[in-house]
Amino acid sequence: MTLETLLRLVLVPAAVWVASLAARRWGHTVSGYLGGLPLIGGPITLYLALDHGAAFAAQSAMVTLAAILGQAAHLLAFAHGARAWRWPAALAAGWASFALLAAVVASLPLTPPIALALAVAGLGCAWRWLPRPVERARLPTIPATELRLRLAAALALAVLILWAAKAFGPVVSGVLLSVPVTGSIMPPFTLALYGPDAVARLARGFAAGLSGFAAFFFTLAVALVPVGIPISFIAAILAALATVFVASRVLRKGAVA
Repeated sequence: MTLETLLRLVLVPAAVWVASLAARRWGHTVSGYLGGLPLIGGPITLYLALDHGAAFAAQSAMVTLAAILGQAAHLLAFAHGARAWRWPAALAAGWASFALLAAVVASLPLTPPIALALAVAGLGCAWRWLPRPVERARLPTIPATELRLRLAAALALAVLILWAAKAFGPVVSGVLLSVPVTGSIMPPFTLALYGPDAVARLARGFAAGLSGFAAFFFTLAVALVPVGIPISFIAAILAALATVFVASRVLRKGAVA
């Protein structure tokens, strides 16, 4: 087992665990902030940079950035599907939307500005068209049994993705780092147990978190080669946190109390 494989298997359930505990303490929106951040892709990209070089990691980061367009489509499809369907159908719609747009992105001649434009377009659509919650927020309980089921599902999905990805190049790595793993575990549980209004809060939180995801990977895409690994990652983390802070403030202004 390679270090990258081990990182993926550990970080995926760890990210779901952190985001689920945040939901229990602060609600679904804050959980979405954490779920959208690069808690999985960030450490793996650092490994790629250390093991394969800054140029490889920069190209992977660029593709990951562009594939945010697919993540936004996943959120939109699931959140709107949640209003009419049960979670399996909503999740299938989300996955199909991501797969379609990720395939298109992977075939494009990308540059960091083009990748950023695609990400911004996706996030802009999400901010504009994600459903808005209409009821007052309530903290979910998330008992121990539910948390264990979330972690088991996250681990199973991570294993499935790793098994399917037999050839790793920078483009493949970039697309896989943008697969909405956390976004495929938390929304189904949220819909099944807390309803579509909770999914709307979670999805809008994810959109805010993905703005930090975009800032993180754009910074890496443009800075890794000319600046180097340590400074690039420090700058990317700061950019992600600052962007999520601003996005969360904007989201809270329009939230239902």
